Amino acid sequence: MSARWLEIKKKYWPPKKDQLLILILAGLLLAVIAVPVEDKKASEETQTMEEVMAEAGQREPDLDYESRMEQKLEELLARVDGVGEVRVMLTFEGSGEKVVEKDRTSDAEESREEPVYEEHGSSERMPYVTSEMNPKVEGILVIAQGGGNSRIRQEILEAAQALFGVDAHKIKIMKMEETK
Repeated sequence: MSARWLEIKKKYWPPKKDQLLILILAGLLLAVIAVPVEDKKASEETQTMEEVMAEAGQREPDLDYESRMEQKLEELLARVDGVGEVRVMLTFEGSGEKVVEKDRTSDAEESREEPVYEEHGSSERMPYVTSEMNPKVEGILVIAQGGGNSRIRQEILEAAQALFGVDAHKIKIMKMEETK
């Protein structure tokens, strides 16, 4: 070995207490960095989606707003005494609206607005949506086993009006055909 190496070895070996502590802490830090960590946010979203599907009776997770509203109304009305099996169709005014965050810049002569984007991955950019307005229900069709009973028809009508704010003349309730 070279003289320089022996000189360094004598100076630093055995390590002093503070040097040994630094080496141990550095080793622990490397061990912690190397251990894979579960993405808590992703696991919470998965758990939440599983809970939602269990509550909804195995509902499809990617249904659009309109289909979800129809399904919820069907589930609610089916629980009302006397309604029985039920099918619902909702018609909507428009398709809803998403409000996108905009960055406003102005100088002496003009002002400009440009959308703010979120980065997803290395190349995917999506506009940053600050709020979303769902479309308004315009008409309701309810076909129910108990739709021939005037008391049940009135309860369905009042429930639909209360939930969606639709005028009575835009709600149609019909009796479901009996299956053999």
